[in-house]
Amino acid sequence: MGEPVIARIDIKGKHHFEVYVYPEKAYAYLEGNKINIEDILAIEKVFRDARKGIEASSKDLIQIFGTEDPYQICKRILDEGKVQLTTEYLKKLQERKRRWIINFIHQNFVDPKTNLPHPTSRIERAMKEAKVRVDPYKKAEEQVNQVIEALRKILPLKGGSSRIRVKVPIEMWGKVRAGLSG
Repeated sequence: MGEPVIARIDIKGKHHFEVYVYPEKAYAYLEGNKINIEDILAIEKVFRDARKGIEASSKDLIQIFGTEDPYQICKRILDEGKVQLTTEYLKKLQERKRRWIINFIHQNFVDPKTNLPHPTSRIERAMKEAKVRVDPYKKAEEQVNQVIEALRKILPLKGGSSRIRVKVPIEMWGKVRAGLSG
């Protein structure tokens, strides 16, 4: 399951709370997957300083969170606080975002000479040549424009869009229209 990591929250700058969570399950939860908090929390205790083993007092927990339940507190820490990222997870995240950017460019841009999309391997080589670094902390969608600008110095890119005409038999029109409108 992986070595537990610390998830922490600072409330009003002076109240600091930490819990130990399993990283894979915590990341899956943060990405929107339905995971039981019971499966995420590694130790059923809330700490002031997890590394030193200093537990938070019941009085503080009730005053700040309105409960002593470590699962409810863990959920709030995950939703509003921060989870430590392991190096392994950071690499996975960075690679996933890099792949997303490469596929986005492949699907939305073409070589102006041939009007065909650049192969993903060519885009990958151009990213290495341009020394493009994908930030694992930023969304891929936010980084794609910077990557495209850097690649344009090496790789000719033209925004690709096509108009197509499709003939649909009248009896299929209802299904096609429903599929197009989402």
